[in-house]
Amino acid sequence: MSKIKQVAIYLFSYDGITSWFCGVGTVVRHFIHSMPVVAEYLQQHDLQTVFYVGTPFYNPECPWYRPEMLKQAEQICSSLSGDLLYQLNGTQGDDMYVDIDQWKATSIGAANLAINYFQKHEFNIVFTNDPPYCGVSYFLFQQLSKYKGKKPNIVWIPHSTGLIHEKTKDEIRYNWERQAVGDANTYKECFVAYINDFMKNHLLCDFQASPDSLVSLTNGLPLFENLTSSNPQEVIEKYGLPSDKDIVFATGRATKYKGFEYLVRAFAESQANHAAELVLLVTSFATSQTKNSYQDIVKEFQELQVRGKVIHAFIPQEDLRAIFRLPNVKSIVVPSLSEPFGMIPLEVRHWCTDNAPVLVCSQADGLKELINQGEDGFLVDVENTNEFAQALTRAVNMSSEERKSFLSKGKEKLARKHNLPRNIADCILNIVRT
Repeated sequence: MSKIKQVAIYLFSYDGITSWFCGVGTVVRHFIHSMPVVAEYLQQHDLQTVFYVGTPFYNPECPWYRPEMLKQAEQICSSLSGDLLYQLNGTQGDDMYVDIDQWKATSIGAANLAINYFQKHEFNIVFTNDPPYCGVSYFLFQQLSKYKGKKPNIVWIPHSTGLIHEKTKDEIRYNWERQAVGDANTYKECFVAYINDFMKNHLLCDFQASPDSLVSLTNGLPLFENLTSSNPQEVIEKYGLPSDKDIVFATGRATKYKGFEYLVRAFAESQANHAAELVLLVTSFATSQTKNSYQDIVKEFQELQVRGKVIHAFIPQEDLRAIFRLPNVKSIVVPSLSEPFGMIPLEVRHWCTDNAPVLVCSQADGLKELINQGEDGFLVDVENTNEFAQALTRAVNMSSEERKSFLSKGKEKLARKHNLPRNIADCILNIVRT
């Protein structure tokens, strides 16, 4: 450990650098913004940090292109003596997540950048995210098979896998994701990071990952950030939110596995027992994952005569924070049928102070690790409409004291387990010491 004086960190992702499309983009954004604090932690261990981010080159006309995120990433890399790196991804710069052939092109693009930079630095750790980057280690170590020097370390971070969200096993995708796990089982320089215990067990049991190949990198937030929010009244007017009624709120992409149709049914059953309105803010760009989902949600909403509204729009984080903080938002719901992690519970706990909305979450997958039932939120079987409806009613009707107690316990857990800069630094140190 003492012999290593500098570590170069690379972060490759298809989202969260020049685009913001999904939850992975949110996690990647948090990773980037954590890095100055990570560098301070590593400095305490006599390690200097260089930081690079790698992204596909996207057409600025794409609806999910975010120039402000690009600028922020460039500034952070520059402050840590690194740079923003552009790669090919097998498209015309207009898509990020297509199929196995496009993922191979993405992996080759990232591997090509890594092989151009790793000899410039004493010690290299390359973090890659999700299926588009499963092949980085394969292509890189194939090229370096005869190389006798110190090779870069590759860490694949799966935030989900095809086995979690798909009802039938896609052998092509499974074998592609299995490639990254197999490389980690084979090469001492390769690792797979697990974001929580659910993913750790999933990788061990369903992908036969070797325990020695796994490293912990628990998802979290850069808790040091003092995040501002949009003007509340402007947000109310922008989205047409009720200001004189309690709100049950949910947001996310209009994909089937997000479970919004189950929430609509449960709210319809519960609404006779409270006066709240349901506000669903769903986003969906034209992808196969979101086909017809938005229309199905609206149809269910109308047929059941649900009190409230469905909003179809991309929402900036500043606006989302303002909504979470509205005093009449009594509950925030995460009804996913499958969810390896789920960032919303962490965001509620980090962003909210006075209003203390109550979390009602599906008991699926990694969400179970975020909620202590009846102490800092409620877990429900979303397919059990009656159970779900009772939890919504309880959440809306809780006293101010109960809400604040739930939020206080949630904030304690957030600080203890989900300090992202600390978790990233610990992961890096574990690899350096290996």
